[in-house]
Amino acid sequence: MDLSRFSTPQLVSGIAIIVVALAAFLPWVSVFGFSVSGIRGDGLITLILAVLGALSLATRTGLLDQVKIPEKAGLVASLVFAGLVTLTAFLDMNGAAAIGLYLTLFGGIAWVVGAVLELKSTQQESVAQSES
Repeated sequence: MDLSRFSTPQLVSGIAIIVVALAAFLPWVSVFGFSVSGIRGDGLITLILAVLGALSLATRTGLLDQVKIPEKAGLVASLVFAGLVTLTAFLDMNGAAAIGLYLTLFGGIAWVVGAVLELKSTQQESVAQSES
């Protein structure tokens, strides 16, 4: 796969999406040696959001040429998905949190940062083009 087609914010978002998706299958809560994976609870929601975010990223980068959505709409959707993942992980955080929940939280935060940076760079490009 040619990674040169991805900008730095897109790479950040892509890696964060992968982390969020994998974290859904890891333990989210662990008490006295017993653990529950995220997929048995809110991890299913974060997994679905990660898949939707991956599809949005794939359409913006041209990996899915068949699907056409406006770039800004895809960016806003990705930012919403990232925010929902982060909020879900933050609200689920407790004293018995395990590695999967922490990875979901940190992945969600990184995804928000990547989406915001990508949105900001897209806006700067459109301003520069309008001034030309």
